Amino acid sequence: MASQEIQITEKPEWVSWDDIHEVLWQAHSKNREEGVVMRYPSLPGEEIRKRVEGKGKMFVAILSEKLIGTSAVIFKDKSLWCGKGKYAYCCFDSVLPQLQGTGVYRKLCQKREEFVKNEGVSRMLLDTNESNNREKIVVVKAGFKPVDLVWWTDHYNVVFVKWLNGCPLSDFRCKLGFSVRKIMVKTKRFIKTLFKG
Repeated sequence: MASQEIQITEKPEWVSWDDIHEVLWQAHSKNREEGVVMRYPSLPGEEIRKRVEGKGKMFVAILSEKLIGTSAVIFKDKSLWCGKGKYAYCCFDSVLPQLQGTGVYRKLCQKREEFVKNEGVSRMLLDTNESNNREKIVVVKAGFKPVDLVWWTDHYNVVFVKWLNGCPLSDFRCKLGFSVRKIMVKTKRFIKTLFKG
């Protein structure tokens, strides 16, 4: 597969939100097989549209007029212990299973990051299931650092941040902050479980 054949672009009209759902669903089949809970791949196309449209951009990878990958950015404004203000939330990342590991995801991420920089935003956040070890390795290689842990109904998600103008915190401060947040969230969850039972 020659790299010039792959087109990375903002979602064109001919790509439907249901097409995006289908690629997401296929892309995360291995996670489902391994019991890794992922909320976003199960969302129907209309729900994906509602979450992205007017709040950010959906980027797609096209090969021979076929949708092969997706990546969205949604702009949000929220404070975390590691930063305040507007940030770009990265979500709906997918590449069809047969094309994973071929550089398609890296190209989607480059396009997404270029867009975020042009919008004048310097922080990018994403999260993934704590058990999704493959994704955690990929995002750390891409320059993201784990900073927080959140509890969903049936699993924990690790929150990662990438500062586009360089991380304002030392590695030690990031690791310490993440460790403290992880202990706090898991302790709180444990206490709630104790009192429910």
